[in-house]
Amino acid sequence: MTLSFPPDGLVSELRDQGFKITTPRYQVIEWVTGQQEDNFTAEEAAAALDSIGRATVYRTLKLLLDQGLICRVILNDGGICYRLSHKGHHHHLVCVSCGATEDIHLDDVENVIQRVRESTEYELVGHRLEVYGFCPRCKSAQTGL
Repeated sequence: MTLSFPPDGLVSELRDQGFKITTPRYQVIEWVTGQQEDNFTAEEAAAALDSIGRATVYRTLKLLLDQGLICRVILNDGGICYRLSHKGHHHHLVCVSCGATEDIHLDDVENVIQRVRESTEYELVGHRLEVYGFCPRCKSAQTGL
C-alpha cells in the first residue's frame, strides 16, 4: 500500500501547532515526504540536502519525530532509520535482509504493557517493539521459490 504524503499536509500540521516553517525546513519536509514508504537515515537526508545546514536537517527531523510525523525504526544491526508515520501507536516489522519495514498494530502488546504496569512499581512512559524476519521477497529469494 503506497500512501501519499504531500509536504503541505505536514507543514499545515506543524503550523497549526505553532511552528514556523522556514524555506530550509520546508525543503527538509519536502524531501522526507518524497521518501514515501522508504526508510531513510539522518545522514542520507543531510547528504541529499547538502545546500541546507546539517544542523537544520537534524533539528527538523527531530521536530518531525517529536510531533509524530515520522517514526524511528531500530534495525536488526542496531542502526537507526526513519520513515513517515501513519499516525497512531504502532510497531515495526523489519526485514533483516533488505531492511523493508512495515507498520504493525498489535493489541496484545498493549495488554502485556498494561500487565507490566500493574505488576511493577514503574511509571511507564513508553515502549518500542521491532520484530525482525525475512520479508516475503527475501524469503522466496533464499528458498529459491
